[in-house]
Amino acid sequence: MAASPQSLAQPPNPPFKARFKAWWEGTELPVHIPAPVAAAPAAAPDAPPLPLLDRPATTVAPQLWGQGFTQPGGGSFVLDLVKPFALNNSMTVMDFGAGLGGGTRAVCDQFDVWVQGLEASPEMASAAQELSTRKGAKKAEIKLYRAQDFQPKAASIDCIFSHASLYRVKEKDKLLGLFERALKPRGQISITDFVRAPGVAADDPRLRDCAAEPGSAFWLNDDYQKQFKALKVDVRVDEDQSDHYRAAVIEAWVNFITDAPGMACAKAYPDEAVAEVALWTRRVAALDSGTLQLRRYYGIKMGSGGKAQ
Repeated sequence: MAASPQSLAQPPNPPFKARFKAWWEGTELPVHIPAPVAAAPAAAPDAPPLPLLDRPATTVAPQLWGQGFTQPGGGSFVLDLVKPFALNNSMTVMDFGAGLGGGTRAVCDQFDVWVQGLEASPEMASAAQELSTRKGAKKAEIKLYRAQDFQPKAASIDCIFSHASLYRVKEKDKLLGLFERALKPRGQISITDFVRAPGVAADDPRLRDCAAEPGSAFWLNDDYQKQFKALKVDVRVDEDQSDHYRAAVIEAWVNFITDAPGMACAKAYPDEAVAEVALWTRRVAALDSGTLQLRRYYGIKMGSGGKAQ
């Protein structure tokens, strides 16, 4: 006797709460991958994709990390990053790897300065600028970064900051050189980035699981130090912020799973929420195992008179 469709049905995936609990406790749950189905008859052409700001994944990330953000830390993390700059409204600032522009706008709002955000994803850059326009943040402009076209004017920028985004750039030495060129004498740079722990090879397979997309290139701390030295940037701060960053991830997830808006978001978009859990599970594991570090660097461009004082 042929099996009924009901008897052939696969068990559903565990609910979001169960999957999150398993992540929290370091266990695994079986996840059902639907079996292939017969191709459906040809249909009408697909509708155009939703704008980025209307997509589920772009709804989940800001609910988790803070409006305008796609990674941990939120505005407070970025404001701490720029604190050494002692910003005032006569200064010009660049935010590299602006994402949805949350950090760009936070700095602009806090210090009433012009901040130019640069973002390599065309969709993300467009969405970030749309958010700035909606919020009336005229001094927080986000533009598309194209490596082949990036030639900032020499000695035109007071300060440059970047939060956990340079690992996506393969030619970091070239980019840091352009940053140094763009900075005014005694200009300042403050960045965080994921770096390989000492002894971890560039081709370590564990690094692939931590990358946001193919092509990411994780440097060693020594690579940053050598490049800053070559560029005559006086590094005043070099610190491992892995524990602080990890704590921000855990705090955000706890808030997400316990607050009503977060749970409503998870229930509305469970697949996207679980995908975000999976990415940050891998990254937290990499930080815990010592594969990766999240390091912060702050430096001052040396003038022609020698070492910055």
